[in-house]
Amino acid sequence: MHPFTSLTIWVVLGISSLLMPLGYPLLVYSLAIFLALILMKSTRHRWRYVVWIMLPMAGGLWLVHSGWLAWWLHGEVRDNSQLLRAAALWLRLLALLSSGQILLQFMPTQRFIRALFASRLPLWLSYLLAGPLLIVEQLRAQLAAIYEAQLARGVPLDGRWYQRLRYIPALVMPLTHSALNDLTARSSALDMRAFRLHPRRTTLWAPPDSTFQRGVRYVLLLVMILETGVWLWLWH
Repeated sequence: MHPFTSLTIWVVLGISSLLMPLGYPLLVYSLAIFLALILMKSTRHRWRYVVWIMLPMAGGLWLVHSGWLAWWLHGEVRDNSQLLRAAALWLRLLALLSSGQILLQFMPTQRFIRALFASRLPLWLSYLLAGPLLIVEQLRAQLAAIYEAQLARGVPLDGRWYQRLRYIPALVMPLTHSALNDLTARSSALDMRAFRLHPRRTTLWAPPDSTFQRGVRYVLLLVMILETGVWLWLWH
């Protein structure tokens, strides 16, 4: 599947969850996407990322919107009238994050970057969108190299949690210096490639696309517009 098709499906799923009111449909929808994340073998290892984010968020939303935090801090009368809205927000974010993890598994960053470069988007816009993704991949590789080098020096980055917390600057400082040193070379490459005079470019290993997938993307965009229009019409 072309990366743009996967991205369009994720956007439609996200907008559907955001526009869906609180009720059994939203509950079933969010739990179904999360269960799909768990049941598929290729994405099963990613459920922890969703849980690590959603469980603390659930606790924070409950403390704030149930009125317990205001009661503990200021002695105010508990007001849990906004608790249902907080639950709806939590379910929508659960669906959004779960579908996002599925998307990341089936759409590697390198493949999406190649699709951006091979697209009909303006060249400067393609490089502007791909720039943060390229930086993330390079920072990840540099962080792995710095981690191995610090372990070789005897820094206990693989020790207990308080040791790892104490020696976080041993990772952050070299990574920051390396990123700052690369700014000049990165800006020069961007000037030469993204903002050159001729807009045409040749991309090797472009992801295969088809007329059918382009049609699917247009249909999904139409569905997204119709969903938003129906929601606005019902809201007013």
